[in-house]
Amino acid sequence: MLDDRLGGGFPRTSTLLLFSDKPTEKRVFAENFVVEGARHQETVLYVDFYRMPSLARAELSRFGRFPQDRLVFVDAISAQLMVESAEAYHVDRIDSLADTVDVIVRAIQEERPSRVVIDSMEFLSDRFPRDALLDQWRRIIAEAKAAGSVVCFLFINWTYQERDLGAIRALSDFVLEFQSSMRGGIVRNSMRISQMAEGGVRTNWIPYTFKDLIGVTVYFPRLMVTGPFNAGKSTVVKALCEKSVSIDRMGTTVAFDYGNVNITGIEAEIFGTPGQERFEFIFQIFAREVSGVLLVVDATRPEDFERAKHMLALIGPHIPYVVLANKSDLPGALKPEAVAGQMDLPDGTPVVATVATESKGVRDALLILAEMIIGVR
Repeated sequence: MLDDRLGGGFPRTSTLLLFSDKPTEKRVFAENFVVEGARHQETVLYVDFYRMPSLARAELSRFGRFPQDRLVFVDAISAQLMVESAEAYHVDRIDSLADTVDVIVRAIQEERPSRVVIDSMEFLSDRFPRDALLDQWRRIIAEAKAAGSVVCFLFINWTYQERDLGAIRALSDFVLEFQSSMRGGIVRNSMRISQMAEGGVRTNWIPYTFKDLIGVTVYFPRLMVTGPFNAGKSTVVKALCEKSVSIDRMGTTVAFDYGNVNITGIEAEIFGTPGQERFEFIFQIFAREVSGVLLVVDATRPEDFERAKHMLALIGPHIPYVVLANKSDLPGALKPEAVAGQMDLPDGTPVVATVATESKGVRDALLILAEMIIGVR
């Protein structure tokens, strides 16, 4: 969905800034970026100030196999350890900013890589004057553009003021900000993408996770499927998830449905709540910290719409939601626009006609919700 808004991804010759103000998992994003390039038979250049190339190669293997001969390193660590480098490109005078960048530029000119990663610019910002560093930063960008490369700079800001950060952002076509937080003993990673051109795309904070052999994937810790009694919530969960579990009593869900979905790069945990008012306490428990809501209504039962509106009020005004006008194949089912009108929904609220028993429309609704959460819709 984000690739569509970016015209298929980051354009060739783009400059990317992977930024945070404290350590995060942004290196995982950069590593995945490198490996995917190598898998597509692109030459990729990795400049590493913190790891020996042998260690970096071993850690990149977490993403699975890729052509090792497509990956070229600039070794900037051997000189720090005062050992001889086995790489074709190596920085020998790590105390010289010009000499360091000379090696990077030579590697770009000779290899003409499709992708370049500089890991990380704070190593240089801690050691050299700001103005001199910005000049060399621009030099790397100019060489990368001349070679037709996408260049990706990792940067943790330890010391720069906002004015200096503004100058760094201005060098970039896209800024990817990363943050990590701890909730309930669980570390949660999020990123936000801003296109620096006027009118460019800017996303909300996107939750993501990392999985061995797969890499970075958008991950929503909790999406809620809710709605009035007998609207078809359990069927929606089953239609979305390859595997789901339900706790049932007397033929209706009295606790919750749970499943996991993976569709077009989106991973999410799906929770379906009971619709009866006597189970509202369960609904309120699961409504905490949800990323988004799929509100299922029976399109043949407008008398239940008031209950659905009440459930939306309990969720609160700031949680993205999509309304599923379910059972739309039955006689007398209202069209989505009629459902929106009778529910008095705000203009622009997505209402999707669905037939959950046949898996019709439910994935479309999920993708719309994901776009709303990310902020590209």
